[in-house]
Amino acid sequence: MKTNYTFKHLDHSESLLNYTNERIEEVGKFLLKEGYGSVYFSKQKNEFCVEISVNTIHKYFKASAYNADIYLAVDEVVAKLEKQFLKNRKLMQDHKKFELSKEGQMEHLNERLEYHIRYRKAA
Repeated sequence: MKTNYTFKHLDHSESLLNYTNERIEEVGKFLLKEGYGSVYFSKQKNEFCVEISVNTIHKYFKASAYNADIYLAVDEVVAKLEKQFLKNRKLMQDHKKFELSKEGQMEHLNERLEYHIRYRKAA
């Protein structure tokens, strides 16, 4: 994933960039399509703010976190993004399976109901 980094009220730090890039690449594997990311680091009073936005062909993801330690803020925001990626991946992969749709679930319940009615009368 291509990423752009922006710093506001902070000095540019290579170790922070490397750490953030590693963490983003770990969760980037959950994306089904290649995306473009933007990472925004800032300091507001006594807290660090990290905002990450990822734009793919189909969807736009955004997460932000505040913490006194910038590395913990990066971990929090990446965890939030991971949840969004996994949810989107599940929706995209399961959308064509009939048994997971409402109609498929209703048909399955009707079949079970007919089965129980048929065998209860026989018993």
